[in-house]
Amino acid sequence: MKPRKKGNQYEIVYRCPGYEKPICERFETEEEAAFRIAQVKLGKKRKDLSMVLPTQSQESPRLPKVITLKQLLEEYVEIYGLNTWGDSSLSGHKTRIRHYILPYLGDRDIRTITTRDLDGYYDRLQFEKAVVQKGHPDEGKTIGFSVIQKIHALLRCAFDHAVKWQYLERNPADYATLPRHRSKSREVWTPEEAYQAVQLCDTQPLKLCMQLALGCSMRIGEILGLTWDCIDITPALMAENAAMLHVNKELKRCENSSLNALDAKGHLNILYAFPHQKSTPATTTLVLKPPKTESSVRDIFIPNQVAQAILEHKREQDEAKALLGPAYTDFHLVFTQSNGYPVEARYVAEQLKDFIQEHNLRPVVFHSLRHSSVSMKLSMCGDIKAVQGDTGHSQANMVTDLYAHTNLKDRQKLAVMVNQNFFLCGAQETPVTNMSRTVRGNESPEIAQIVDLLESHSEMAAAMLSMLQCLQ
Repeated sequence: MKPRKKGNQYEIVYRCPGYEKPICERFETEEEAAFRIAQVKLGKKRKDLSMVLPTQSQESPRLPKVITLKQLLEEYVEIYGLNTWGDSSLSGHKTRIRHYILPYLGDRDIRTITTRDLDGYYDRLQFEKAVVQKGHPDEGKTIGFSVIQKIHALLRCAFDHAVKWQYLERNPADYATLPRHRSKSREVWTPEEAYQAVQLCDTQPLKLCMQLALGCSMRIGEILGLTWDCIDITPALMAENAAMLHVNKELKRCENSSLNALDAKGHLNILYAFPHQKSTPATTTLVLKPPKTESSVRDIFIPNQVAQAILEHKREQDEAKALLGPAYTDFHLVFTQSNGYPVEARYVAEQLKDFIQEHNLRPVVFHSLRHSSVSMKLSMCGDIKAVQGDTGHSQANMVTDLYAHTNLKDRQKLAVMVNQNFFLCGAQETPVTNMSRTVRGNESPEIAQIVDLLESHSEMAAAMLSMLQCLQ
């Protein structure tokens, strides 16, 4: 059943139990028609003829006398969610609805839910035990603030639609207050710590994944979704520092229920679904899908050291393929298990955790390496747009506000620069340029020219110092 445009209106035709002839209704907008279709389907499913039968005026769908939050969220997901969300958002929202909303408010009539009710509900959630995902250890954690934020955003949007659909006169979530929370900054490695980690690591695929995250600012899903047709490395390109890779997909594990629901709506967007390795029924599927945003599709220049590591990895992979023969399933992936199947993000995360513990390094998660990469590149060149091109963000402020991190050494260098270029120069307009420098007797004209250039461009000098520290 789909809306059909009839003149300036949208028509739907359906059958009702106990009626011989089809029922025809028309609506002013396609959204109203789609809402009516979802309502009819739910009415048939519940065997509630009051939801199936049209009103006498047919100007708007018949509203039930009482609609619970559970019923509202079912309609909201069916009408809005399946037409708007991707598989991750759909799975996440359905999980939060099932575990964190319905047990507390699911049976409440939405017209009785007040802003005060939501304030008390959010306050209570922060002390409730979080649901433990399958395959994860139970660490006794409570529901995190970020989860409560997502629940609030979900309810606010759902209540907004309830107002549009004339279930409510006002949205109770508009003025709800979330619990107070002090966010913690993400732990990231300094360039020195990141370089030391790469040098210490001799475990694959962890080392190459780290090199790509630090050198190319890639997400783990993008790294593990790389295929060889997206890698362009030749000796000629490396000689010109022009080796490149193309990011156009990511590896992800998705819930089958979400994939099936989106497929039924015609909104499924995956490039390839990997066959299951186990004979037992699975609730999830590993897929290759387009990146999260259009700006994430990008070309990235590969540092030559990383390019050389990729070529070495390719040579080892080809040897393994030749040795295994038919036992190796070739999906053309850069990162594979011994049988050719994909390497998952959780496996790399576990490798990194074990590596950090073994070498007593400062604990970070894998995504922190992308943050370290951005901070390092900004310190080296200061070109925000160039760094944004590597990260794939649609807005430059994401690079500076979220991903750029400072460390004590950077701030110490800044204090030295302020001392030299301001206090020691009498706050002149161009302090470094006006400073006189004593030329050493054995100093060549070329060296003197380079030193003068660095003294007049403190940003260039700071960037070169950072590069030297990373190479040491």
